[in-house]
Amino acid sequence: MHETDLHLDPNEASDLCRVFGPDELARRGWERAFVTVLDEATAENSIALLAHAAGAPLDEGWTAVRIPADAGIHNGKTEDAEACASHDGYVYLVGSQFGKKRGPLNAKRSWIARVSEAEIARALDDGTPAELEVVRMRFGLHRAINDALAGLDLIPLGPLGQAAYVDATIAAGELKGKRWHGTLHATDHPVNIEAAEFTADGRLLLGLRYPVTADGHPILVELENVDELFADPDAVPRCGHAWVIPDAGSPEAPVGFRALDTRDGREYDAIVGDLDAIGKNATVLADHPEGAVAESEHIRFTLDEDGPANTKVVHRFGDIRRVEGVAVDHAGHAHYVIDEEGHVALRTLVFE
Repeated sequence: MHETDLHLDPNEASDLCRVFGPDELARRGWERAFVTVLDEATAENSIALLAHAAGAPLDEGWTAVRIPADAGIHNGKTEDAEACASHDGYVYLVGSQFGKKRGPLNAKRSWIARVSEAEIARALDDGTPAELEVVRMRFGLHRAINDALAGLDLIPLGPLGQAAYVDATIAAGELKGKRWHGTLHATDHPVNIEAAEFTADGRLLLGLRYPVTADGHPILVELENVDELFADPDAVPRCGHAWVIPDAGSPEAPVGFRALDTRDGREYDAIVGDLDAIGKNATVLADHPEGAVAESEHIRFTLDEDGPANTKVVHRFGDIRRVEGVAVDHAGHAHYVIDEEGHVALRTLVFE
């Protein structure tokens, strides 16, 4: 694999999605471009563009640049961008909906945003912030996902997770009189979103790093009305299918989603791996030590009305654990964004 240091700050990048059509790429002298999100920043400060010069070798000619954005009244009110996906001329960003390693859940992480590719291009040209639309859901998506998961046999929520994520959040909402009080239920699972991609008909697939099934398999949940959330301030998130990838993970080494990509809305590439970062006192791993066992893998599967099928392993990363994004380009090469000690790396797997 080819590797390029992206020299991005902060050094916490998540996910990848393709941007720009052939004309815009040619205008800029590029042959491929991706957006990644920086998850130690607010939504408006999280967008970075990775572009590759036309004709350059895959381990040379890369440009990484932060894209300034303006979220208006929502500036400074979001945290923890974890996923991105492009669809119909927009890039969508998704907050984790989760909390810090020791809890509680945080309403600042409950959001979805979008920015048009035209706004990204304008920001590149004149340096002024791109207009970023933000929907703050105050655990509305948490509620919709938990309702969608109700029919699945999930990994049990351990006592530490129950206390730190669920009970503590409910208590804080009641004590502070939060508008979202009552949205969380005592029987809920905390939700950690780390992957997103669109289906061919415009539903947003959300890949969960946690929870997983009791058998250790990763879960995709469909958000049916993403555009309605931007059009109507009173719209409530509505989730449909919850799909399980049965050929990934096991009870002894469960895996959650880390990244997701598609080129046709039917065949999907994904990164799956451990349930939380090792060595950071994560509550999830304190309850489920087996959640630290699995190595990161690039898998590929199909998804239609009958669910996921034809899962195969494309690449195993071995000792490289923090694989945070995947995007397959027009030539079929797989690009990965990886958090490494002190820097963010882009690696490209060339299929001969």
